[in-house]
Amino acid sequence: MNKVRETKNFSIDMNFYDENLFGNEAGEDEDPEVLSSYFITKNKFNKFLSHSRNFGIVRARKGMGKSSLLSKLAYDIVKSDRKALVISVTGADLLSFGNFQDGDHLKLQNEWKKALSARINHELGSRLGFAWTDDQMALVEASEIVGYKGKNLVGSLLGRIKSKHIPIEIAAQTTKDSSALLERYINENKNTNIWLFVDDIDSTFSADEIQKARVSSFFSACRSLARDCKGLNIRASVRTDVWTTIRYNEDLDKCEQYIIDISWSRTELEKIISKKILSYVNRYHRNEVTKHWDVESSSDRERLINLVFMDKMRWSGSRVPPFTPIRILGAKRPRWMSQLCRLSAEAAADRDMKKAGIQDINNILSDFGRLRVNDIYKEHSHQFNDLQKLIETFSKGNKRYPTDSLLDKIESGFVNRIGSETVGYIDGEKYIRPLQIAQLLYRIGFILLREVPNPSSPPRFVDFDERPELLTDPSLSYAGLVWEVHPSYRGILGIN
Repeated sequence: MNKVRETKNFSIDMNFYDENLFGNEAGEDEDPEVLSSYFITKNKFNKFLSHSRNFGIVRARKGMGKSSLLSKLAYDIVKSDRKALVISVTGADLLSFGNFQDGDHLKLQNEWKKALSARINHELGSRLGFAWTDDQMALVEASEIVGYKGKNLVGSLLGRIKSKHIPIEIAAQTTKDSSALLERYINENKNTNIWLFVDDIDSTFSADEIQKARVSSFFSACRSLARDCKGLNIRASVRTDVWTTIRYNEDLDKCEQYIIDISWSRTELEKIISKKILSYVNRYHRNEVTKHWDVESSSDRERLINLVFMDKMRWSGSRVPPFTPIRILGAKRPRWMSQLCRLSAEAAADRDMKKAGIQDINNILSDFGRLRVNDIYKEHSHQFNDLQKLIETFSKGNKRYPTDSLLDKIESGFVNRIGSETVGYIDGEKYIRPLQIAQLLYRIGFILLREVPNPSSPPRFVDFDERPELLTDPSLSYAGLVWEVHPSYRGILGIN
């Protein structure tokens, strides 16, 4: 009890303008050691993080932590295996190593294999201290890649350099004999493991046939290379919506066993935010009180969040803990929640407040909403070309719609305005009825199902992840359901 009394009213003079307070919003840009200090893992990540698995894909929506998971594993590999060759790249980096304009899946798969091998070659060259005199010499022919099956990839690639007598230029020269340099490296690194981390392969995805073939063939190539090349381990990320779009390729069915999906419970999300604060406190304000705090304790999570936010906030007619509006407005996405916390803390600092309150959250909702609509356009425009016009249809309107009113709003405010014949395709399906558009809005998280179990209970909101079957069957009646525009979009759209 003494410890509880000692820490209940404990406070730290926090600098709310410090960009380190809630960590870097882009996991790949965070200092790996700092990321490791606040990273939250869960059992379902084990097969992705396992060093014994040679291939893995993490699938999730934007802002859920895909890049952080890749960065954390790369950091752990570097710490545990000093000999490992760890390469972290983006899809855009790899595009410079090949020609990916073809629509033929097999040709693209071989092109990806060449590109991946070429990128590994360049990393080996950097380690050895030599540079290619001709970039084309770095490319490995697809026919030769087939010959690597069952062999260690590092030895195979370096052996090819030596056997082909590819001219190299020693940059950090310890010997003038390049052949001897390669020989020594091969002999010393016969069992070297290569870890290739590929993020954002779908960053510019637009759902045309070439893009779909390019992204789907990438994953097929990765699975094939990781299977055939000893010592090669590949991890990659993909957005959930993109994977749904490219699954027409039957070969991707074989990749499903290597996929993990990221989702977070309320408690896990609370741990993420509180552990970011604890990591910051440990780096800059650690003392006898804070060194005993642990995010596994619900009371300590509350104390950590209360270092930044007031302990209670008025929300939807009730007084609630600050994490409630943070989670709801952040749409259960860690990156969005961190952005909301950062903006709210800065707003409180602008008012010379020691803690952020609901006024500060309300003050930043327009700026926060602008980030959210920009995200929704970037994430989902490939599913529907006129998504921005569709979202703007709800500007200055109501926040809540029964199903019939929602369908009327879509038809009168959007379909009739642009013409039903120009609506086009929604996730690859020809437009027929407003229900398709309503289901898209639900699927991308713009609207939520509102449930009220009984008159004395607060409303409960259901998203697509919980009930994905809703609005999919035109033969069913959805008349009894009520929908609300997600709170994070209301500020920028002028919805009360």
